[in-house]
Amino acid sequence: MMSPLRPLLGPVLLLLAIASAPVAAQHALTVRVTDEHSGAPLPGATVVVDDAAPPVGASTDADGLARLTGLPVGDLALTVSFVGYQPARLLVTVPHEGGPLDVALEEDEEALGDVVVAATRTSRTIADLPTRVETIAGEEIDEKISMEPSNITMLLNESPGIAVQQTSAVSGNASIRIQGLDGRYTQLLKDGFPLYGGFSGGLSLLQVPPLDLRQVEIVKGPASTLYGGGAIAGLVNLVTRTPRLGAPERSVLVNATSAGGTDVGAFLSGRSERLGYTLLASANRQGAYDGDGDAFTNLPRTRRLTVAPRGYVYPSDATTLWLGVTGTVEDREGGDLAVIEDGADGYAERSESLRITSQARLDHALSDRATITLKQSTSHFDRSVARPGYRFEGTQTATYAEASALLGLDAHDLVVGIDLRTDAFDQQSAADPAIDDAQLTAGAFVQDTWDVTDRLAVELGLRGDLSEDHGAFVLPRASALVRLAEGVALRATGGLGYKTPTVFLEPSEGRAFEGVLPLGDDIEAETSAGGTVDLNVRTVLGGRVSLSFNQAVFLTRLADALVPTDAGAGLIRYRNADGPVLTRGTETNARFGLGDLKLFLGYVYLDATETVPGGDTRREVPLTPAHKTYSVLVWERHGRGRVGLEAYYTSAQRLPDGERTEGYWVTGIMGEWRVGPARVFLNLENLLDTQQTNYGPVVVGPRATPTFADIWAPTDGFIANGGVKLSL
Repeated sequence: MMSPLRPLLGPVLLLLAIASAPVAAQHALTVRVTDEHSGAPLPGATVVVDDAAPPVGASTDADGLARLTGLPVGDLALTVSFVGYQPARLLVTVPHEGGPLDVALEEDEEALGDVVVAATRTSRTIADLPTRVETIAGEEIDEKISMEPSNITMLLNESPGIAVQQTSAVSGNASIRIQGLDGRYTQLLKDGFPLYGGFSGGLSLLQVPPLDLRQVEIVKGPASTLYGGGAIAGLVNLVTRTPRLGAPERSVLVNATSAGGTDVGAFLSGRSERLGYTLLASANRQGAYDGDGDAFTNLPRTRRLTVAPRGYVYPSDATTLWLGVTGTVEDREGGDLAVIEDGADGYAERSESLRITSQARLDHALSDRATITLKQSTSHFDRSVARPGYRFEGTQTATYAEASALLGLDAHDLVVGIDLRTDAFDQQSAADPAIDDAQLTAGAFVQDTWDVTDRLAVELGLRGDLSEDHGAFVLPRASALVRLAEGVALRATGGLGYKTPTVFLEPSEGRAFEGVLPLGDDIEAETSAGGTVDLNVRTVLGGRVSLSFNQAVFLTRLADALVPTDAGAGLIRYRNADGPVLTRGTETNARFGLGDLKLFLGYVYLDATETVPGGDTRREVPLTPAHKTYSVLVWERHGRGRVGLEAYYTSAQRLPDGERTEGYWVTGIMGEWRVGPARVFLNLENLLDTQQTNYGPVVVGPRATPTFADIWAPTDGFIANGGVKLSL
């Protein structure tokens, strides 16, 4: 007997075959998008099939994965894009075998206007800020880590307008100089915390490993509104990496140098829905190195260990709390090689230090337009310096506490807050005279960033500080951004600043604090007025060459600068200068891009003068060259490697004794190539072997009781280093 369903079987099978035909011809593709250098996933990246009809697209999730469905068989063109990165275009054959398609994006240096700046606290991008802010991020940090993984000196020294001044021929201590002003006028911050001043300042640059840095923010010129005294020349804010949901990081670096240096570092991070962590660990070893053959160290023997764990808590989507501790222990010794290596009698200087810093920060969003922030840090720094017949030892304890709020009011971003700073130094050695010191400063600040029109934005700031020993300071500041045309912007900033007096200055560091007299009661705080104006142009030449051009002019007038004077019997005393210090100049930067080639050219002209003691005439500020040029050419093949050539020229400069130096060149070459999961790098620094001893001795006098020349040129000469980076 025939089933009643049998007559329907044929039509049903035919309909199923027709319906399944397009499904069988369509496929899915999973794409994984990561950062080219760190290997970290990029959540929110866009993946689009250009020639699909209709277009097919998807965004990556927290793991950097995007899934495209309904794709036809054949060769398809994909475009992968993410804010701040160069888009990637590639052909893929569908169906794709072997798991997700991996796409690594390269950071776009020409899109740095999209970078959010933390130092200004408004969560605005560089392109929307009235204040001129420069950033070093991504690829540049990665490149400088390959050249100097133990500290941030090279990272900053090769930025136009910034000089890292070596203050001791023996210990290698250094400070930052912006636009020709002494290092004490620049604030060095880490994640917005002022951690590196006073007694600890001389070693700060040398004790900050860069492996955990996400970006470096540089403000040149007055920046006292948000960060108080000490930001007369500007500020440098070191911004560390934070954990990302579903995007753990595992980075390891190993490096060795021809000068007997070894560096091993690691950075780890991870995050779940409510908890996260980061961990930086860095071990650095430098052998006693004599690069010029005078039997005195050009690089001191150094052993340093840094460990920095940090924990994050996310109680809700509106709240983030993190707490961290950084510990650094270091032992360095420089001087006569026979003393250091063989224990012979003679001159050597040994410095032992311990730095422990705690930080805590709470951010809570009250609404989409209101966020409150609480911050607190405590820094303990213990250091001893010993040389024949002399020992200096002391402990510095510094604290910082702040409460602030960011309010969005229509076209205004308003920052208001209060802070409290303490800095106490306790001399523990019996050296006479004692230079114990204690400072307490309370401050309140307000800053309004106002989008007046689409073409004009202004930023007005006011800070009031009350110093326990030096009274009140009122610090106004104003900035403006004018968008003259598409890709053309003009910025201007002006403001006041101050610096409370202290004996922990470069001349004191250079003599290991021996014979430094305490400040007199008549010493006034240092004060300043300054401003910058800059024009920025971004365009494409001939439809192929990208150009980013910046021309800046700057001026600072510094009153009551502290200067050392001879007090007799080998002692020095600080006093306020008879007249102002004036620094003015221009800074020119141009960046070109053509395919895999990038060319950076920079030039800084600096006119820095001071009043001759006891007179009305003026002279050049010592160790401030009038001309410096910067040239860097980089060839980079996406996903494979890069080669960079660099050349820097420094013109003649006046020494403290009035003598003038010669100009000199420093050149180098760096290469990096990917080999499987690793990136192998080699850096040849100072190819011309430029050394100060090529022009005159650094060590002067008897070997047992030497004196040392002021440092104005490289002291270590040619050095090669190489190693490997792993992203696990």
